[in-house]
Amino acid sequence: MKSKTSLIILAVAVLIILAVSTVGFTVSSTELVLVQTFGQTSRILDGANGDAGLHFKWIFPIEKLVRYDNRIDMFEDVYKELGTSDRQKVQLTMYCAWRVSKPEKFLKEIKTIEAARGRIRKRLQATQGDIIQRHAMRELVNTDPAEMKLAEIEDEVLAKLREVQDELGVEIITVGVKALGLAQKTSKVVIEAMQAERNEEIKKLESTGRAAAATIIARAKNASDQIVAFAGRKAEEIRTAGHREAAKYYSKYKDQARFGMFLRYLDTLKAGLGQNATIWLDGTKIPGVKFLWKGPSLPEGPIVPTTKKPQIRPRS
Repeated sequence: MKSKTSLIILAVAVLIILAVSTVGFTVSSTELVLVQTFGQTSRILDGANGDAGLHFKWIFPIEKLVRYDNRIDMFEDVYKELGTSDRQKVQLTMYCAWRVSKPEKFLKEIKTIEAARGRIRKRLQATQGDIIQRHAMRELVNTDPAEMKLAEIEDEVLAKLREVQDELGVEIITVGVKALGLAQKTSKVVIEAMQAERNEEIKKLESTGRAAAATIIARAKNASDQIVAFAGRKAEEIRTAGHREAAKYYSKYKDQARFGMFLRYLDTLKAGLGQNATIWLDGTKIPGVKFLWKGPSLPEGPIVPTTKKPQIRPRS
């Protein structure tokens, strides 16, 4: 009796499990689940927006499930050669990140992830070829970051590719350049063009530098001339003032004529002899030279008579 009861309980449990597994299903946080009733979508469950967990449905064929991964999918295009606006060749590889955003539209138009990748890849190839040919090589390869326009090109491709989002039921997240290369023949042309561009830039910088240097030199010379002229005027004023002061002392020489002549001889020697100079002088011709072998003494010559008469004292 007990064995029959156990068998019945086991059978009921199995039936319950089968029933639950038939009508119950789970939705993970990375899934989009479409519940179709007689072939028409009746519910859309998004695991990322709070629908994750256990759900129930009618048994097949009344209701069936279609599952899609709601995570971002990424693929790369093939490495292909494209032409630029200046008739150069560039080898380019782009990548695309996308995900299913409208599962009902996606199921109707594409159905599978693999098919969606193929559709988006074809549109990406057509779009990048159309946009790259509008740009010159220097906008793709350049030593000057200001000339580079890779970011703008990526934005243009992304904007063009997003035009098919509603049509396919997907969301294009981002598009970017993964690899960029040049053919050997193109590389040589590009390098030569870049060298010519750099040389032209060097010439401009050198010309600007020479013009700036000439301006600085001219300003410095003008300032130097002004300073020298000012110093010359100031020196002349000082010499004039010195002469005026000296004239006061020269007037005293009238009372001491021989001493005045002696000082003039010293001035003549100072002015006539330079540093490290060897000069033969004739003392008979230049009276001031006698100082060199006779030693300090007042020069010989007539004494200027004074107005005072000498007083004669009587001898004691």
